[in-house]
Amino acid sequence: MYYRRKILLALIESFGGRLQRTDCIKLLFLFCKKSGKQFYDFFPYYYGGFSFVAYQDKARLETLGLLAPKHEFYLTTRESFIGQLKEEDRIQLSGFTETWKEHLGKELVREAYLQYPYYAIRSKIADEVLTSKELGQIYQTYKPNEKTCLFSIGYEGKSIDGFLDDLIRNNIKSLIDVRKTPRSMKVGFSKTKLSQYLEKAGIQYLHYPELGIPCELRKFLKSNEDYQKLFKRYDLEILPLQTKALESVLNHLATKKRIALMCFEADPNHCHRSRILRHLTHAMDLKSRIEHV
Repeated sequence: MYYRRKILLALIESFGGRLQRTDCIKLLFLFCKKSGKQFYDFFPYYYGGFSFVAYQDKARLETLGLLAPKHEFYLTTRESFIGQLKEEDRIQLSGFTETWKEHLGKELVREAYLQYPYYAIRSKIADEVLTSKELGQIYQTYKPNEKTCLFSIGYEGKSIDGFLDDLIRNNIKSLIDVRKTPRSMKVGFSKTKLSQYLEKAGIQYLHYPELGIPCELRKFLKSNEDYQKLFKRYDLEILPLQTKALESVLNHLATKKRIALMCFEADPNHCHRSRILRHLTHAMDLKSRIEHV
């Protein structure tokens, strides 16, 4: 079992084996922040810091018979997961539980918002738990950059929650998927799921497969020389034929102001999206700022 799932189960166990959804996610959020460990990533959502991965894990743990298939997070086993944690995490969880066991519901949400205000910027209930003055302070913590910028982002090494957080922190309005085949073994990054998650986060999803590289050309890439040969072929044989798609990227940038080109590789130098940006700059006179996330 993934260690993060043991953390989730141990957290529920330490609070009596049963937690309401919002309480569980807020406690998980605070425990990750207080411990300084990214067992889960979070992004600003309707009720504050949120994790799609935590809910994916909930569904998996229900299938395994460890959680009840209920609205809440409800243990259905007598097995102890607290004892399965590393000593340091077990000690931290014990202290955390003592601190927060009497502070659930709106009080818990309020404290999470006050201590980590960035994650409250999209909350639909902030005005129910905070004063007008506190609300003003929350919104002062995050002033989105509105300047036109074309971003490049790869999802390698990122959870879907961390990926969404990167987009929100940079105020990216629209994501353009430049994979030829938008499938992934990484949960959350195949086209259908990714577009659904982005929609929930208020970010538009577009797919431009014509800007991708066919899978057969990507086989056996090992050295930097291999990549350079591939990109040279891409520059000469593929990009020059995709004027319509490239113009669409520029038009979309003019409309949305802050958009991102997405593919897998974390290093843009090992990804064809860097060649798209170079082509836009040198062949199509792109003037806007470019940033790699």
